[in-house]
Amino acid sequence: MTYTITSVIVDDEPDAREGLEMLIKNYLPDVKVLDKAANAEEAIRKVLLHKPDLIFLDIKMPGKDGFYVAEELEKLGVETTIIFVTAYDQYAISAIKHAAFDFILKPVDPDELTKAIVRFKNIREKESLKEKLEKLTFFLQGSQLKFSTRQGFIMINPDEIIYGRADGNYTNIYLTKNRKEIITQQIGQIEKQLDHQLFIRVNRSHIINVRFINAFNRKNKIIELSGEDSPDIEVSQTGLKKLMKL
Repeated sequence: MTYTITSVIVDDEPDAREGLEMLIKNYLPDVKVLDKAANAEEAIRKVLLHKPDLIFLDIKMPGKDGFYVAEELEKLGVETTIIFVTAYDQYAISAIKHAAFDFILKPVDPDELTKAIVRFKNIREKESLKEKLEKLTFFLQGSQLKFSTRQGFIMINPDEIIYGRADGNYTNIYLTKNRKEIITQQIGQIEKQLDHQLFIRVNRSHIINVRFINAFNRKNKIIELSGEDSPDIEVSQTGLKKLMKL
């Protein structure tokens, strides 16, 4: 017996709502659209009414946006899965990814829509809506990240991190303006805190901020970083695969 995934579509554009519903009907027979909403208030009302498994949620709407909808649903104790459907800017998309929300870019491609539903079905360990929203807000506000030190902790703006280097159970973080911080966390823990779209674990010992890459020599697998005294870093085979996806 096939389980039917119930959903609500939220978008201020009628053509977008109808188009997405048509794609769902044509490509996803196990997904049922219970209702559609054109604005934030209507979305909240219809989600509370239907309690869907899934919300296809536009971000950029007149008045209150999709982030507002997600925050209000969390306050009301609604536990549902949100897939953002957006033509939004890259920074917001990085934030969405960082917060572990899924998203589909407009115009919606049937293959990408299908992949999103496959991901939804395969999720085993879900973070709560509250946990995801905390990450999203943290990222969008440009907040600093908290890292443990021998003295206590330090707040660091991830945009200022050039690279991190493992040192046993510690990690040395190299920052702009020739600064360095010794973090009492293993590099694997540091990796989990950083945005995987901007930071790549290029080998067992190094994480780099891709914004500081000057050049990459594929022949000898060496990355040249900007920043005074930044070393050339050798890329592992696994790191190379990640790098080539940029």
